[in-house]
Amino acid sequence: MSLQPLDNLVRIGQLKTEPPAQSEFAGLLRSGKVRLSDAGNSSVSFESRFDLAYNAAHALALAALRWHGYRSENRYLVFQSLTHVGARRKLTI
Repeated sequence: MSLQPLDNLVRIGQLKTEPPAQSEFAGLLRSGKVRLSDAGNSSVSFESRFDLAYNAAHALALAALRWHGYRSENRYLVFQSLTHVGARRKLTI
């Protein structure tokens, strides 16, 4: 599946294309779910809970990006790419 805005980022070297791998996708979903669950643990410091929630969001956003065959080395691009991949398929965690 080609997404023009993301393909433009590939063209200028900000994203890479790479065939999606089911095992990587499943691992990212699993990681995101575990971290999100752990972020709800009130016995952990607020700072740690924030870190867990942020990393859960990144893992889930990266899963969506990888689902469409793209990869990024930059966290901010992973989050920004959600605008383009999020409406394509609803991912249920």
